[in-house]
Amino acid sequence: MSINYHGHSALNIERTQRCIDYMRDARPDWFSGPLELGCARPLGRFGAEIARDFGIEAQCLFTLHVRDKGQIAVVHPALDYIYQVFGTEFVVMSWEMDQPRPPVQASPGLKLD
Repeated sequence: MSINYHGHSALNIERTQRCIDYMRDARPDWFSGPLELGCARPLGRFGAEIARDFGIEAQCLFTLHVRDKGQIAVVHPALDYIYQVFGTEFVVMSWEMDQPRPPVQASPGLKLD
């Protein structure tokens, strides 16, 4: 069974991708190893509606896939890091498309523009 999380981003695709690129560069021990951080892409058929149910007006989506289940302990710190980089008002991470995983604490996000 695969383990996937989805990032519902209120930022446009370009800004979302800048955050993803930043995280890949800053944490290759996570995102080039046990985890795969996918590229920003347009919302799917029901993506905006699903994200709205999670409390965010998403403009795009990305994935976080667990490659190495032997290092599952890095998942929660990585999810918290994503919230820190994006800012808690600009992203919602969900397990699959079913259950939002809230941040541990609020964060304004990094200004990567």
